[in-house]
Amino acid sequence: MRFFITISLLFCVLLASGQEVDKLHTRNKKAIELYKEAQSLDHVGNYYKSYNLLLEALKRDDSFDEAILLTHQILIKRGELEKALQLYDEYVEEVDQQFKNRMLADAAYALFSEGKYEQAKNLKDQIEGRVLGLDAALFEIVTSSIDYALEGSANPRNIDFEKLPAPLNNRSQQYFPSITASGLLVYTVRYNQGRGDENLFFSQKDGEAWSQPLEISEKINTDRNEGTASISADGNTLVYTGCNAPDGLGSCDLYISYREGSDWSKPRNLGEAVNTIHWESQPSLSQDGRELYFVSARPNGEGGQDIYKSTKQNGKWMEAVNLGPSINTRFDDCSPYIHPNGVNLFFASRGRLGFGGYDLYETEQLGQGEWSEPKNLGYPINNHRNQVGYTISIDGWAYYSDNHFDGSSSLYRFKLPDDLIPKQLVDYKQGLVLSAADSTPLFSEIYVADIAKDSIRSRTYSDFESGRFNLVLPQVEGANLYVKKKGYLLYKEEVDALWRNGNETTTIYLQPVKKGEKVILNDILFELNSAELSKKATKELDIVVDFIKDNPELLIEIGGHTDTTGEEDYNLNLSTERAKSVLNYFVNKGLPKETFVYKGYGETMPIEEGISPKNRRIEVSILDIK
Repeated sequence: MRFFITISLLFCVLLASGQEVDKLHTRNKKAIELYKEAQSLDHVGNYYKSYNLLLEALKRDDSFDEAILLTHQILIKRGELEKALQLYDEYVEEVDQQFKNRMLADAAYALFSEGKYEQAKNLKDQIEGRVLGLDAALFEIVTSSIDYALEGSANPRNIDFEKLPAPLNNRSQQYFPSITASGLLVYTVRYNQGRGDENLFFSQKDGEAWSQPLEISEKINTDRNEGTASISADGNTLVYTGCNAPDGLGSCDLYISYREGSDWSKPRNLGEAVNTIHWESQPSLSQDGRELYFVSARPNGEGGQDIYKSTKQNGKWMEAVNLGPSINTRFDDCSPYIHPNGVNLFFASRGRLGFGGYDLYETEQLGQGEWSEPKNLGYPINNHRNQVGYTISIDGWAYYSDNHFDGSSSLYRFKLPDDLIPKQLVDYKQGLVLSAADSTPLFSEIYVADIAKDSIRSRTYSDFESGRFNLVLPQVEGANLYVKKKGYLLYKEEVDALWRNGNETTTIYLQPVKKGEKVILNDILFELNSAELSKKATKELDIVVDFIKDNPELLIEIGGHTDTTGEEDYNLNLSTERAKSVLNYFVNKGLPKETFVYKGYGETMPIEEGISPKNRRIEVSILDIK
């Protein structure tokens, strides 16, 4: 699934010569023959036989520039950088300036990739004039990154990296962690030092301790590869990568599964809106499970691997869109992580200023499809090795994996510095949904709406078996929580009122639908002396529309009420017109007109004394159940 990549794509581009055969700097036919054969072997990764052929070519013409350059590049690919530098010293007086510059650039980038920034800068600064085979943009990335890394590593952040304790890290390879708000860690395990099957495991955090890691589900893990998972912050939705499955569209596809009590539902391929015949992997779900960021190697992107996004609308995943050049570069961009606030995106890239390999960056969503300039997370969070597969807990810990020289990998974490913690924070709340009739647990939909800003801020579901739910939501004032279940009244309460005095758990009782029950809608507001619905009111009514669609057997009265401002007759007429406006809105939304009656009550049924805004309300009452 492309996790442990040791040779940078940028490095591969650097080491591609691109010199035409008819322009070779030699007339020795045998030397040309040997060079062409060595070049073919180099293209298929046979660096040892090609190297010996090049030595034979140089015996026939030791001023053969292309053979000298290719020998230098092959030594770098073989990991023999010192020998490559010796070759440069040996032939530096023989080669043309552009070949000399290319050898300096290749060696400088090799040193940069090993974290030897000072030595890399020394070679880079010797380059004068044109560099053979490198365009200006690529050369600018290389040289600027060397300077950037040298300066950044001289001013490191104060970071303490912690290896996660036992019983975690009990396998040879574990990587790509994803964590919920409640501390459930899901990650990939690969058996037999990378030569075996990949499966998903989980462990629950309790204080500073972790539970024994277990396989996530027999419904998900198979004898094929399942990995790189993302679990939503509420713990209800899982998206993961499955490779070579019978229902797959490409080599690796994205699959989705939903929590069902203590187990998971049968996984489902996300289909052609997300997957292609190409490679898709490395998903990241938004906190409510309705936005999916992922990586694809499909063509016609910005270049290499790109980051894409699909949005779930009306229960269906929409066609994935490329995040565009503000995020994606001409090289590989991958490993997205969308913070639970839905605003801050962390990702890895090889195409920006960095410290070598994949670096981590952070950007902020400014508007629809608009992102701020990505910011490098700095040294030593980033170094000359690959940084991919990060997830961030709501309390500001970054979880990741690191590779060891023996091929194994382990899970780690570090506390994000204050300047990297997203400004828009999130709250974590827990609750329980029960039937008011008999206190049995209820599976229900729970969401938080900020009606004033016309947005759903969070959405989750209570557990099938226990009725418990985990709610992750941005810190907003005045937001309402709604609980919806077919056969029960729509529940509404202010978020702050539900979790008073810092309590993190609350119990919500849903009233079964029955005659005479009322839903009071205080947010159905009107301008003074007007029956025209405000924009805020229509958003509140849209929530009621969904409730009525779920319960089509109801006969409903729409009751209008006013406060005591104005004459009694005037208030009665005004309340009737307002109730009629609500009826018309419902009908325009496709609800049958025969479902409703409407009536104005004026100021006759106040729920608070005096001139109170709460008296200016709409009530939806259940007259009968068909």
